[in-house]
Amino acid sequence: MTEKLMRLTKLCLCFLLIVLFGSGCNPSHQQENDEELLSMREQETPVKGSENQLQGKQLTLPLEAEEAQFHSVADWKDDKTIFYILNDSDGSKVYTYNIYSGDSILFFTSEAPIVQLEANEDNSLLLIHTSPSSYEAELIIVDSEAKVQYQTTIESYELQYTWNQQSQHQLFVSSFNEDWTYNTYIIDTKEQTLVENPVDIPFIQWINDHEVSYLKWDQEAPALTAPLYIYNLDSKEETSVSDGVVANTNYTNIMSTIEIVDEDGTATVRFYDSTSQQQLSEMPTRLVALYSDWSIPYHDMDNNNHFYMLEVNKEKTGFSLISFSLDSGEKQTVIEKMENLPIKLSPNGDYALYGARYEHLINLESQKMLELISLKQEG
Repeated sequence: MTEKLMRLTKLCLCFLLIVLFGSGCNPSHQQENDEELLSMREQETPVKGSENQLQGKQLTLPLEAEEAQFHSVADWKDDKTIFYILNDSDGSKVYTYNIYSGDSILFFTSEAPIVQLEANEDNSLLLIHTSPSSYEAELIIVDSEAKVQYQTTIESYELQYTWNQQSQHQLFVSSFNEDWTYNTYIIDTKEQTLVENPVDIPFIQWINDHEVSYLKWDQEAPALTAPLYIYNLDSKEETSVSDGVVANTNYTNIMSTIEIVDEDGTATVRFYDSTSQQQLSEMPTRLVALYSDWSIPYHDMDNNNHFYMLEVNKEKTGFSLISFSLDSGEKQTVIEKMENLPIKLSPNGDYALYGARYEHLINLESQKMLELISLKQEG
């Protein structure tokens, strides 16, 4: 096996970990779990019952589901409604659940198993990824009323995708074969097109409708960090932004990087203006070393420039959910003693889905974690 194939295999194995532990989580965030450190779950104390009355509103939680049928909470529909997926003998079903009223409504059905549902930035379009067979992926893009806007089938053993957060009708797709060779595409629901992507990189982040960013790993000399580049899809020009990067995630107007400062895991999260690429702010942090990589903490950002991340403690024995304001530079601890598991903010930034299957709900103002899903045995 060549060094290039070994490097690509390692990248793809990391991606598989993301899929397994973070169904419903944006894989473009390049996040992975360190199983040796995910030992804090028993210390979590989700709030139940009367304590669900938070922010002056009564929440109707938890949602009860059959353990044998429950796949995952998938995403937010709006500020008060989630999507969740159930499986039965007839296939998969997507339901909506209003966390205040407790109303559950059937949204979409599929005879093929649903692998994932992911909303675009303004929740106007939803990608539903089904798997009719082991080597085939069906991509169904629907609007908020479940009306199909685009549909296609791609030969694929594994799939990765990223919505464009500005031109929200565009979707980047990477299709992996079993030997980890891959093809990349751009889907445009407005133009009803699927075209091959000119960037020969399997994991990219959108900046706008004509620029993307990516880490350019040296396939001939594997390393723990890589330079970050921006590629212009129109001019075909590539520009270097930063070196020593281990992760890159872009939001509506912000680019973020996680960059290593020292071999002991001292790191910095840097934030850049998407248009000018000028640095806006930075936050010191820590990373945990894996065998040949760094464990990337799960993170997300709201529309008010508040960044949330699962940060490892100084002893590197557990994680805490922290928030960081890009405007004030203030860093706060939201909840201590958590695991490095997927997190997804609500559109208004008041709540966050959390957990391997998003089975918890975090109220970010009250700093309380609630049980979102209660699983019960049949019979």
